[in-house]
Amino acid sequence: MRIRDNLRRIAKFMVNNRNNLFSINFWRTVRRVWEARFFYLRTIRREEFIRNIQQIELRPWNLHIELTNICNSNCLFCAYQFQKRKKLIMDKDVYSKSLNDYCAIAGGELCLESCVGDPLLHPDFILKVREARSHSEIAKIITTTNGINLHNTGIDEFLHSGINEVKISTAPWDEKLYKLIYRSDCYFQMRKNITELLRKNLEYAKPVTIKLLFRSNLSMDETLNLKDYREIRFLPHEVEFNTDFDTWLGTIKQGDLIKGMHVRPFTPHDKEPCYWLYDGPIIFADGKVGLCGCRDYNADSELIVGNILEESLWDIWHSEKVSMLRARFWKADQPAICKRCTAYVNIDIYRSKFGSERARIIAERFASKKRI
Repeated sequence: MRIRDNLRRIAKFMVNNRNNLFSINFWRTVRRVWEARFFYLRTIRREEFIRNIQQIELRPWNLHIELTNICNSNCLFCAYQFQKRKKLIMDKDVYSKSLNDYCAIAGGELCLESCVGDPLLHPDFILKVREARSHSEIAKIITTTNGINLHNTGIDEFLHSGINEVKISTAPWDEKLYKLIYRSDCYFQMRKNITELLRKNLEYAKPVTIKLLFRSNLSMDETLNLKDYREIRFLPHEVEFNTDFDTWLGTIKQGDLIKGMHVRPFTPHDKEPCYWLYDGPIIFADGKVGLCGCRDYNADSELIVGNILEESLWDIWHSEKVSMLRARFWKADQPAICKRCTAYVNIDIYRSKFGSERARIIAERFASKKRI
């Protein structure tokens, strides 16, 4: 069943993008999707898989912190336009408590990302990165942004803050298409910001890994051959494409997108928890702790499992509520928010050698702390 469903999804992806069949970038994306969907073909013994899951349940692989749920664009493919919760900038106490609790259990990757919103709109973004970098337990700092506010954040400051990787969500580099897809008048500022970021990153010997994530209605080759983008192609960076778009729990429909963009088809879920329930929790801007920083854009679902100001991250991760939520998936009794989610990914990653290596690192981090 799993192989058939994954093959069906990849086949639909290829049909939707048949104009790209002669593009090397298309086949790179196919490979990335294939590897993400077929981890388990490089399988390990069941005993090792169970041991991997037990290690992940011991402490999370990473921590996601939502510095703000405010955005400066209104992308037609994003649920930001449907967000009902109060728009907030994360308070200093919430951030420091989250960071300190994470470091108390030996830290790891830190993702300064928003479910919906742009973290660079936090006025103290650079200070937050530097605070995290001051902790030896933080192995890697990653953020995702649309790049519009980079000039206000400070490009030099950004590159020297201690951040390791930035993913930049962007439309095709064409003013009209950008305005149509991102519904923002900031195309030229965004383009200037990213161009300067790439130039200075090269000048400073590439301290930050930079990825441009194109959300496009054009073919991959058409996107990469637009005049404005050709001017920066020689500058070191990576490129990824979102070739289909999530429905955000049914709020985004095919009719909401423009020609050349496609909603992701729903694939029946496996009878096991979603990957997100084992990856790492998200601390929302108001201090709520959730198990899904992927699609819980109103932070009001059953996947909210605590508040970082009221409990420790350790206690929340080991709470009965978290255990019960995972157990419900094995019984095909997922929370309402999960039932029709097209972003669901099973836990095949932990059936692979890659997952075993991740579990080993987690065990070592845990062992480095004598007492929690």
